[in-house]
Amino acid sequence: MKQTNVAISGHVKPGFEAVREAFVENFTRRNELGAACCIYYRGEKVVDLWGGVRNKRTCEPWEEDTMVIVFSTTKGLSGLAMALANSRGLFDYDERIAKYWPEFAQQGKDKITVRQLLAHQAGLFAFYKPVDKSIIADLDRLAVILAQQKPEYEPGTRQVYHGITLGYYESELLRRVDPKRRSIGQYFQDEIAAVLGLDFYIRLPEEIPNTRLATLQDANRALAIFHVPIPFFLQR
Repeated sequence: MKQTNVAISGHVKPGFEAVREAFVENFTRRNELGAACCIYYRGEKVVDLWGGVRNKRTCEPWEEDTMVIVFSTTKGLSGLAMALANSRGLFDYDERIAKYWPEFAQQGKDKITVRQLLAHQAGLFAFYKPVDKSIIADLDRLAVILAQQKPEYEPGTRQVYHGITLGYYESELLRRVDPKRRSIGQYFQDEIAAVLGLDFYIRLPEEIPNTRLATLQDANRALAIFHVPIPFFLQR
């Protein structure tokens, strides 16, 4: 759905007008429904834009405080939480995870270090047992499944992106070393987000109303191929 008269709100600082032009093009040329873009440069907010709709079905507008899933961008924030925990002496990067979480040693994982896990070198990039939202919500049940996983390769010998599993392993490790047994989402909220006044959550609280949330729309995969650079298909 190309939008030729989309309302764009916000501002850009002089010198960053090209960012606004590219943002508008996402709607007029690339079928964007709704989006936001905020950029800080040398500590100053130089771009803060939002526009389009947050829900295709209702056409409710994207507002300044609309929230949206940021997918693996979360890994940067969870990594920050882990770094903070490390700086406070809760764990050592080069220590074996099994020292803090004995059950983790199953299936040949006894020598995997915290550093190897965080560097995507543990070989634990997928779930080999069915995992649904009821298990994800029950951290004790999830921990059992995580501990039973078998590495896909010898840990430390390869690096494969742990796109789905990393946060769950980080969270359980943190629960084992934190005196309050907090998940990574709660630790991040208490020790970083609340302190800095960040409106960012790892597991959204119930009190956030649905009216603030953007609804994701599946992309048209047939059309997407025409917007992916050719070198993408040539990489090995």
